[in-house]
Amino acid sequence: MFVLLLSLTAVISVSFGNQSLIIDSQTNAEALNIAQGLLEKAQADARKDFNIVNPVAQTETADGFKYWTEVKQEDGDYFTKLVTAHVEFPEDSGRRGDTELTAVVANFNNAVGGDTCSSVLLPDAAAWKSPEIKNMVTGFDGLAHVSGKFPITDVDAYKGRLYITVGETENEDDPVFFIFDIDKLINDPGHALLGSADNATSTISGLNAVAVAEDPATGNTYAYLANNNDDSQLQVIDVTDPGDIDTGGFADWELKYAGTGKGNSIFYRNGYIYLGLTSAGGDSEFHIIDTHDPLEASGKDVGQWSSNKHDINAIYVRGRYAYLAIPETDSGKNLIILEISNAASPESVGSFSDGGNNGKSLFMAGDALYLGRTLGGTELTVLDVGDPASSTLPIMAGRDDINVSVDGVIVRGATQTADDPELSGLAFLLTKRTFQVYGAAGLVAAAPATATATLSLPNGSDNNKYEASLDCEGNYFFAGSNDYDWNSYISVIAP
Repeated sequence: MFVLLLSLTAVISVSFGNQSLIIDSQTNAEALNIAQGLLEKAQADARKDFNIVNPVAQTETADGFKYWTEVKQEDGDYFTKLVTAHVEFPEDSGRRGDTELTAVVANFNNAVGGDTCSSVLLPDAAAWKSPEIKNMVTGFDGLAHVSGKFPITDVDAYKGRLYITVGETENEDDPVFFIFDIDKLINDPGHALLGSADNATSTISGLNAVAVAEDPATGNTYAYLANNNDDSQLQVIDVTDPGDIDTGGFADWELKYAGTGKGNSIFYRNGYIYLGLTSAGGDSEFHIIDTHDPLEASGKDVGQWSSNKHDINAIYVRGRYAYLAIPETDSGKNLIILEISNAASPESVGSFSDGGNNGKSLFMAGDALYLGRTLGGTELTVLDVGDPASSTLPIMAGRDDINVSVDGVIVRGATQTADDPELSGLAFLLTKRTFQVYGAAGLVAAAPATATATLSLPNGSDNNKYEASLDCEGNYFFAGSNDYDWNSYISVIAP
């Protein structure tokens, strides 16, 4: 009997042990499936919009699983992210198990000339709710060893350098294009200037916008400049060697277009420049320019579109569509959407009409398009452009209490799912006087009237004719602002 009891106990223990192993194995497999699903979502998000691949907050399912993702982006590696999916789960024995998978996702759609701002908020989103001006550059005249005023019109941060355009100057031979070393801007701004140049020695009109990208064929870096001139509205210069840009000038690389409009806004994507002009008196204000050979101008203006005598204030391009922010038209439109899959014949397929103020700035995150506008109505509107050609674009959020023109907007830390299309993360807004931080999901009218943080810019002015400009690289923002007297300032902003 004793031997039989021992045998029976052993059989029961082994049976129960095998059952526990089977349950743990099934749980492990389910956790592995969850981890694989997290990585597949990150890869799908990267194909749609690299900026929405960000850490996901820890979540607990009904079955007791906890899962989250970590996203890391190495300094200087602007177009890949390391995504790690973590899943914790209860085991049958009462212990907790975990599964972890890792994959690299890449920004294939914008690997050349793309945005170098990290969407991952470091050290975390809470720290970014209290940003500071870490350093500042003032007095371009002293840096360039010339006297005069140099009002900033645009900034573009790209791969360790900050490119800055300047508007109307006091002297015809004053520089209107500056290149700064970003690391030195952060740590040693007095020695950050790498080079400067004048775009035309016979005029003081200056430049309005800049976009920078490499030529994949040669590896050289080029700056594409929206010229504040109605003759050569786009100018191109090789900036591979910033210290040598003032010796060659711009004259050999001007791209000239007919019409009376001036270069006003610019966007680069996949070998094409999208150039917006001021009102061109009936000619086309929107141009698509093939830059696969940056130094060859002939025949490169491959497509045009007329906004019916309205300025193109900002451009954002994704996929088959170009989004244009324009002044309020007779019908109240301040956003136009163009189908550009046939570059030779851009076609208007959508618009947004809200009246009251002008479109000024644009940014996209996921299916959300952020439209910044001038004072007078809703200064910031967030539109659902999941179907850009829709006859009516759904309004996701909006604010009419900013009470000043929104000259720049960038969203970081955003995540978006089919079940929860409302974006998380933070929205950073720039006005002539302030740098403001909002919760991206808290932009709805019911949210508090004040921003999470409002940082005053140096000597900013609402009455100055030059707007503020904003860009970001890595974990730093760079804001260009001007005072009443056209004195310029570059503010380096971080937690």
